Amino acid sequence: MTPDNKTGTDATPTDTKVDPVVEKLKPLGVSGDVIGKIKSDLGVEKVEDLAELTEADLVSVGMAKIPARKVVAALKPAAAALSSTVSTVNFDDVLPIVPPTASWLLALKAGGISKVDQSTVIGAVRAALASRCGLYEVPDLLVTAMEKFTDETEEQLGSEFFKLRKQLTRRSYAEIFEAIDGLDGSFVTEARKKQLFARIDQSLWPAIINFYKQLRSWQEAWMQGAANPGLMMATLMSTFSGDRGVMPPGMMAPPDTGTLRDSADALADAINKVFRGTGVQIASALAYDANRIVETLANPQLPAMIGAVNRDQMLKKLGVAVPATYPRMEQNLTRFVLGILQVKDQPAGNEELRYFGALFMLGSQIPWDQLGVDSSGRLHGVGSGRRSSDPL
Repeated sequence: MTPDNKTGTDATPTDTKVDPVVEKLKPLGVSGDVIGKIKSDLGVEKVEDLAELTEADLVSVGMAKIPARKVVAALKPAAAALSSTVSTVNFDDVLPIVPPTASWLLALKAGGISKVDQSTVIGAVRAALASRCGLYEVPDLLVTAMEKFTDETEEQLGSEFFKLRKQLTRRSYAEIFEAIDGLDGSFVTEARKKQLFARIDQSLWPAIINFYKQLRSWQEAWMQGAANPGLMMATLMSTFSGDRGVMPPGMMAPPDTGTLRDSADALADAINKVFRGTGVQIASALAYDANRIVETLANPQLPAMIGAVNRDQMLKKLGVAVPATYPRMEQNLTRFVLGILQVKDQPAGNEELRYFGALFMLGSQIPWDQLGVDSSGRLHGVGSGRRSSDPL
């Protein structure tokens, strides 16, 4: 039998750097030859990749069928451990709920735009997302495209055109400003909008992205700690015994959550920076605009009025990056931010772990790449190039 220290560089015990994949597989009885093939032939680079292995994969690199089946069974709990901690948790039981649009508008009418409360935070997130996706450019682009299309077809402009034009270009905020005497649409100037967008890009987005990066690192550190099959089996037993998937103290300590709490505090500070001065009122007005634009885009007659066959083709023709999943993205991002702001209220222990686990699962559903966030967590300009094309 060929000794393990002759099977390849990755399995050589004289290496100064410990290979976590080797350290994970050797205790399971996997030979050095097979480990080398798992890494070279199957492309396994890190411990997390082992969760993707199947019995057929291991047989293809030289393992017998029964040992391969046992190894796969031992690896699966390591992949499922953290997931089991949070998969039994319903988001609605743990994370804050985003109120329906009608309730949000009622909160603004009741005076929410005069102070920083949940309704104004929702407004800031909606304004930030609309800005990143180029939503505010859509009204002017649509009106121009509709006029151009009628010129090309040599048709008269109908009443529907003027009705839609009014919906798209109207800048009246009486509905939300009625609670504050003296505040009207003339207060929402282009200069104040640009100032708010700059604050959002400089403070809000980096704080949101940094929290998710820290949360993802925390989750990955916990997963890496799930390298002992015995501990994983004990964790699963605790799940079946009614502990809701939370590991008993001392079984496998999760990473410290202090960094997550610090990042959550940093987001709260960033929101205060965004809302200083006229931020509350302008953010509320912009969120109101975004909601109105989204509602107008749902009109099934719009695409035909610029010569497009459907909504997606219409947006592509306009050159804007508003995805079809925009409503869901807005819902998830808003809930994610509200959840971060409630981190400070979570008690330490199992409740805290469930909360961060649910936040991670929610954050994983947000298409960060569509928001201009690259793999390193840097923020880039998106949409149709309105501004901020350089990374922050």
